[in-house]
Amino acid sequence: MTQISFSKQDPTETLSRLKLLVSSKGSLTIWQKGQKNKYNHTALKFEQERMEVVIDSLDFKFPKGSSVLCSFELRGLNYFSEVIFETHSSGNLVLQFKNPLYRSEKRTAYRLMAYPIYEIWAEFEIKTTYVGGKVVELKNKTNETALFKNFLQIMKDEAPNQSNDKIKIRIQNLSATGFAIHVGSIELEYFKKDAVFEKVKIQFTDETIEIPSVKIVYTVALINADKKNERKTKVGAQFENLPPLIDEKISSKINSLLREVDANKDFENFIK
Repeated sequence: MTQISFSKQDPTETLSRLKLLVSSKGSLTIWQKGQKNKYNHTALKFEQERMEVVIDSLDFKFPKGSSVLCSFELRGLNYFSEVIFETHSSGNLVLQFKNPLYRSEKRTAYRLMAYPIYEIWAEFEIKTTYVGGKVVELKNKTNETALFKNFLQIMKDEAPNQSNDKIKIRIQNLSATGFAIHVGSIELEYFKKDAVFEKVKIQFTDETIEIPSVKIVYTVALINADKKNERKTKVGAQFENLPPLIDEKISSKINSLLREVDANKDFENFIK
């Protein structure tokens, strides 16, 4: 039997999740413990003072004041709580979230295949990085000066308007927990496993989101070479200790792109 762990959300996190649920007109599932019948409803409004979520129903499936179980999904994560089934002054039914809210630690698939449809870049500050908790000053390592300059020139060619201590690399795929990029042999020197970069900016066409800390968690050599016959490596980066507000922001952005249907953009990429 598979064991799925749950983590209790603190009051601030609970408020944030319920507000996001309502603002996105998310769906909730409610049922009584031990019963097979489950009912889906849309969250319409959040009454913060009473910790009540108004739902789109006037039908009493359960007795007023009864305790029912509730679940909903946000950004690929599932949340659960025991709530009180009540009525609102408008006549709609409400769910009172007076008990703790729990998050399932099992995340569902939630990944945006960015390249080549979406132009999303990761901007790194490369003057310092951290490997195994040790600070390494890349620009001050004299034995790597030539390599560093060559690296910067390559990055400038691929992503114009680079500064001397910042580079941009196009993101291949993006999720709420990290992203993947492709690098050449020179760039790979600076993207070793366990390296940590601070203040990495994820740049969309209309928005930039700064990630406080990003850790390189894997590197995998790719079979195919590019037009310069240079072997590429896939680098996986993970967001570390992502604050809830930034987590919600980047997840919301990914979600909007996943739902976006843009035939014009697809055609533009098709005829390139």
